[in-house]
Amino acid sequence: MTVLATQVQINLFCADVEACLTFFTRLGLAEAFRTPTTGPVEHVEVEAAGVRIGLTSAQVANALVGLGVSPERSPSTELVLWCADTAAFYDRAMAAGATSVVAPTDSPDGWLHYAWVRDPDGHQVKFVQKR
Repeated sequence: MTVLATQVQINLFCADVEACLTFFTRLGLAEAFRTPTTGPVEHVEVEAAGVRIGLTSAQVANALVGLGVSPERSPSTELVLWCADTAAFYDRAMAAGATSVVAPTDSPDGWLHYAWVRDPDGHQVKFVQKR
């Protein structure tokens, strides 16, 4: 029997879920789910091109199921957002509180234009467009 995934979701563990949510909604991603619905948010999801991005409280994840996650560690993953205008997304991210990693630049072969930032919790985000 073949089992197929029905949806893709990426979860980012956050020290400050609200700051991360503000960052991603300022980039134009729409909030799709939140729990709890009132009070301090423990998990919220935003939508980007059909993919859900979960922003989860590291503290809550560790307390509930002992995941041992820490958003303070160096990033070993990145979230890649393909877009029509890398420079515009980069500027929007900086205005939303990002820290620049690499300003918009062209790939050596000239096929891509890309940039990297870190969100307020240190997650690495790459913006990339085809030339």
